[in-house]
Amino acid sequence: MITKATEYLRSLKADRSARRYRSNTPSLPAGIQDHLGRLLRAEYYERGDKPRFLGDPALPLEFDPYLHRLDQKDRDLRSSMVREKGRRAVAAALLGIHA
Repeated sequence: MITKATEYLRSLKADRSARRYRSNTPSLPAGIQDHLGRLLRAEYYERGDKPRFLGDPALPLEFDPYLHRLDQKDRDLRSSMVREKGRRAVAAALLGIHA
């Protein structure tokens, strides 16, 4: 009787370990996997670099002078392009009047 019980327990253990390695099915249901994935993504988001409060800078303050210069150059470029398009439009309008 003990040998039968031992054989039965060994067969159960063998079946469990064999199933674990043979199966490609996930051990958790899809709903639980989705839930845990959302929690994990939220945790990574919480630990990422971002402002603590609305209005706080996300970048270190050391970048402010560089960002200001970049913004100023972008504004200058944009205004020169607008100025040039305006000159062309006025010139085209004047040529249309005299024609």
